[in-house]
Amino acid sequence: MNAIVQDDRRSADRVPYASRVMVLGRESAWFAQLIDLSPWGCGIFRPAGFALAPDDLVRLFFHENDQTMVAVVDARVARVTDSQVGLEYHEPQAVPPRHPQQQ
Repeated sequence: MNAIVQDDRRSADRVPYASRVMVLGRESAWFAQLIDLSPWGCGIFRPAGFALAPDDLVRLFFHENDQTMVAVVDARVARVTDSQVGLEYHEPQAVPPRHPQQQ
């Protein structure tokens, strides 16, 4: 099965959510704005210079109030467009993702 997440195959609804996330992949990092979240993944606005492709592995650092990091989540790039990136978590997460001690 193709691993790319498509709207009609999602097992959970996406929740609009405005916050900041840092995406760490390969040897680069980008700050991005979240578009939406679900227990299985998230969408972000594609940051300038984003150079990853579908199936690349990443680590996501979710922030609260654009400052305090609250969760670190392993994921993979599911899709990339000119303006957005879809990310699929390795394990389901709370919405929004939280540090394990806060769940």
